[in-house]
Amino acid sequence: MKRRPLIATLAAFAVVAAAILLLWHPWDRCDAPEPICLAQDEIQELDNVVAAEVDYDAASQESSITDPLQVIWEVRLRETLSPRQAATTAEAVSDRALAAVVDHVELEHSVTLLAGQPQGAQDSGIQIYPLRLWLGEHPGAETDQAFSLWQQGAARVDNAGAVAPNADVLLDLAQFAQEQGYEPTLELADGSIRYTPNGEFSLEQVRIAVEARDQPNVDTAIFGSGILSVHSNSPESTTPNTEIKRWLDEHAPLSEPTAYSLSGPGYESIREGWIGKKLPEHLIAKPPVLPEGVTAWPDNPRAPTCTQENLQLSLSEPDAALGSRYLSLYARNMSQNSCALQGYPQIVFLNAAGEPQISAVTVPETSVSAERTVIPAGEYAISTLTWKAMSTSQEPDETTALSAAALPGLEPATLSPISQGIATPLDILDGAQVRLSPWLQAAEGRAKPGT
Repeated sequence: MKRRPLIATLAAFAVVAAAILLLWHPWDRCDAPEPICLAQDEIQELDNVVAAEVDYDAASQESSITDPLQVIWEVRLRETLSPRQAATTAEAVSDRALAAVVDHVELEHSVTLLAGQPQGAQDSGIQIYPLRLWLGEHPGAETDQAFSLWQQGAARVDNAGAVAPNADVLLDLAQFAQEQGYEPTLELADGSIRYTPNGEFSLEQVRIAVEARDQPNVDTAIFGSGILSVHSNSPESTTPNTEIKRWLDEHAPLSEPTAYSLSGPGYESIREGWIGKKLPEHLIAKPPVLPEGVTAWPDNPRAPTCTQENLQLSLSEPDAALGSRYLSLYARNMSQNSCALQGYPQIVFLNAAGEPQISAVTVPETSVSAERTVIPAGEYAISTLTWKAMSTSQEPDETTALSAAALPGLEPATLSPISQGIATPLDILDGAQVRLSPWLQAAEGRAKPGT
C-alpha cells in the first residue's frame, strides 16, 4: 500500500475511534450495581453538576455480613452558582443518591459536594477544593451556608467552617455569619487565629481574638469553649508576657465575663484571668451569710489584730461526702478581749517524715469575701479546707499533719488530724489543690470544737 492511502485510512480510523470513545466513555465506566449507576447518571445530568463519581466497594460486602456497605459519592458543582442555586442542586443530588437501593444489600450513602478549582497538597498530593462539604440531614441549608461564606471571601469552606486569607476577611466573615445566624468555626490559613463559637456566634469574641493576635510577641490567639487562649513566643516571666497580660486585664470587658489563658514556649506555665477583670457572678466574692437565728459578732473597729499569744489553733475531725473531703481549722481567742482576723491562714501539708508535700497547695475560696472578723474572748473563728479524694492505692505519702499559722508572719503550729480519738492521715498527696476559705465566724458552716 502506498504511503498516502495508508495515512488516509489511519485518519479515518482515528475519527471513528474518537466517535466511539465519545459515546462510550470507558474511563467513566461504573463498576457499581445498576441502581447506583443509574443514580450516578441522573446526578450527572442535573443542571449545574460538573461531574459525579461513586465508589462502591464490593469487596467489603463479601467480608462483612452485618455492617452496611459504604457508597461514597463525590459531586462537583459549578462554582458560579448562587447559594440558592447550589442549595437546590444539593437537595436534588442528595435525594437521588439516597434513593439508590440494591436488593438484599444494606447501603450507607456518604455524599460530598465539591466546588472551585482544586489544588494539590504538597505533602500528600491530594487535591484540595475551595469548597468541600459532606451533606447531612439538611443538604440545602448546609450548602447555602457554605456557598455564602465562600462567596463572602473565604479561601476554603467545609463542614466545620471557613478559612480566611487574612484577618480583615475573617472579620468580614464574622460580621456576615452573625447577621445570617450562622455558627461556623473561622480561622486563618496559618492557624494563628481560630474562633469556635460556644453556642451563639459572637462577633465581639472574634474581634478580641484578632486584637490579641496583633499584640507584640503573640503567636496564636484561639477562642474556643468560651475561653481566649493566647500563646506567646516569649518566655513565661519576661516583660512581653507581662505586657500581654496587662493588655488583657485592662481591655474593655466583653458583654459576658470571658476567661483567658496566657502561655509561653513549651506551655510550662499558664497565666489565667478574666478579660477586663470582669468576673462571672458566681466568682464575685460575697460577704458570708450566717445561718438563720445566729447573731453576728459585734464589729469593734478598735479591736486589734490577733497575735500569737491571743490564739489557739485546732482541727476538726475530717469529713467526706460524694468524693469530696472536708476539714476545718479553728482559731480560738484565748485573751480577755476581742481581737480580729482578716484573710486566709497559711498552711503547709506534711507527710509522715514531717516534710512538705511537693506542690500540694491551698487555693483561696473566692466566692466568699475575706471580711474582717472580730472574735470575742473565748470564741472561735473557722477556715474550711475542701479537696477532691485522691487515690492512695499505690501507698504514696499521705498528709499526716498540717503546719498552720493564723496569719502570715505568725509562728505556725503543727496539727495532726484526729478521727474518733485516733490520728488519721489525709488523702492530700503531692500535687493536690485544696480550696481554703477565709477566716469566718465559727457558726458559719461547722460546729465549734467539742459540740
